[in-house]
Amino acid sequence: MDIVEVSHETEELVKQLHKEYPGLTKPLTELYLKTGAEGVLSKKTKEIILVTLAVASKCDYCIVYHVKRALKAGVTKDEMIEACYLATLVFGTSAWMHITDVLKTIDAFKD
Repeated sequence: MDIVEVSHETEELVKQLHKEYPGLTKPLTELYLKTGAEGVLSKKTKEIILVTLAVASKCDYCIVYHVKRALKAGVTKDEMIEACYLATLVFGTSAWMHITDVLKTIDAFKD
């Protein structure tokens, strides 16, 4: 998997869906922005949770998207990996294997 290409594909898909299906995409985006905003849980904590859920769901596109956002929110590599091990506790080694996608994405976008 080419991490940079997956990131680009995800960005293009989101743009396309916003353009072609604004009535469906706008409410989803609003929900995402509201639930992702600073609240009882910090934005950083929420990004850690989203990375963990992406690993649990085994969605390569989700992993790349949320790891990039987590890095921007100041989440460290160690914080992400520790949280990803929680997904392994519940979802087993199939989720554990997707930690490699987290590591590849961190390496690709850490700067």
